[in-house]
Amino acid sequence: MKIKAGFGTIVLVLFSIVSACAQGEPCGGADPDTTCPLDTWVIILVIVASAFAAYTLYRRQAISRANS
Repeated sequence: MKIKAGFGTIVLVLFSIVSACAQGEPCGGADPDTTCPLDTWVIILVIVASAFAAYTLYRRQAISRANS
């Protein structure tokens, strides 16, 4: 249950960061009225890395509990 709540929090924070970064400075020499969107692979990479980090931390905590 805690993992689902933690994962939901991580996803919410990531989407907030992505939307804040997507509204940054214009692309290189492009029209200054447009912004550079983040590529899909960057968003997927961040989500996969966050899921892997959450899984690793959960597994490490479970091992610690088993040993004590």
